[in-house]
Amino acid sequence: MKRTTKRLFSALLAFVLLMSVTACGANTAADGSAEEGSKSADGFPEKQVTIIMPWSLGGGPDTIARQIASYGEKYLGVPVIVENKTGGAGTIAMAAALQAADDGYSMIVANGPLFSLTPSFQNVNYSIDDITPLIGMREVEFVVLSNPGKSGIETLDQLKEYAASGKTIKYATTGGPGNDSYTMISVLFKRLGLPAEAVPYDGGQDAINALVGGHVDIAIGSPPVYRDYVKSGELACLGTFIPDGIEVDGIGRIPSFKEQGIDAEFIGMDYFAVRSTVDDAKKKVLTEFIQNVYADPDFQKFMSEMGMKAWDGTEVEILQKIDEQSKAMVDYITLLE
Repeated sequence: MKRTTKRLFSALLAFVLLMSVTACGANTAADGSAEEGSKSADGFPEKQVTIIMPWSLGGGPDTIARQIASYGEKYLGVPVIVENKTGGAGTIAMAAALQAADDGYSMIVANGPLFSLTPSFQNVNYSIDDITPLIGMREVEFVVLSNPGKSGIETLDQLKEYAASGKTIKYATTGGPGNDSYTMISVLFKRLGLPAEAVPYDGGQDAINALVGGHVDIAIGSPPVYRDYVKSGELACLGTFIPDGIEVDGIGRIPSFKEQGIDAEFIGMDYFAVRSTVDDAKKKVLTEFIQNVYADPDFQKFMSEMGMKAWDGTEVEILQKIDEQSKAMVDYITLLE
């Protein structure tokens, strides 16, 4: 009887150990990096996930998206890549995202103007109902910059003197009509009453490169692309469209155009989205993946070193901002028509 009891106890112990090992295996991938909580009930994702990027290499959203993608194996269990599809003020990328299968394997980095601004300048075949915002990426802090060594412009007053000398100001923008940077810097020159000519580029880094090279007099950019140039003294900040001004690490405070008496203000945003018809469980997996990256200390350090901060806006917050932006843009659109 005792021997039988021992055998039953041994069998029970072996069963408990087996279940314990199995449970551990369910929480950790073979390489010990990806947790099962990162996947949906049907095992999604099982293959590479693509982030469609409307803007070129090296710009703010591209830089952030590529860093997030590098955590794919760690937090999603599969590779994540970034695919740039530039042009058309973001509409080419939007078309690609809506043509992709609605299986959750394609995300897009979108911005507010794709819905609040671009449709006023271009015929588009999409609406806000075609996508579901998953989570915010960043709030966009556009700054207008000059190259004092090439143009002698370091302040708004010097910009006005430059124009008063009979010169037409050439300014670099990221994209053409319908793009937020193009619109806001064009509004600035309209408000100032200065002769200016837009020179569109595919991305923020391209615009800054043109300014550094002296091919344009003025450019617009966000902290990741201009920060080091300003810190070195090669470029100067004339102002920002953020109403309260901004504080940038290594540079200091940049005053707003509103503070300088110019009616031109704008707070932009970038965010991750998928087709609205993607299964809700898959949307949740992708959102949690990005949330996990945002919470990662190494990612937070990366963002801090770039002078940026991740914005974890929810679907509701993003849609609300797009609605507010649409109303605020009406006057600017009229001004530029």
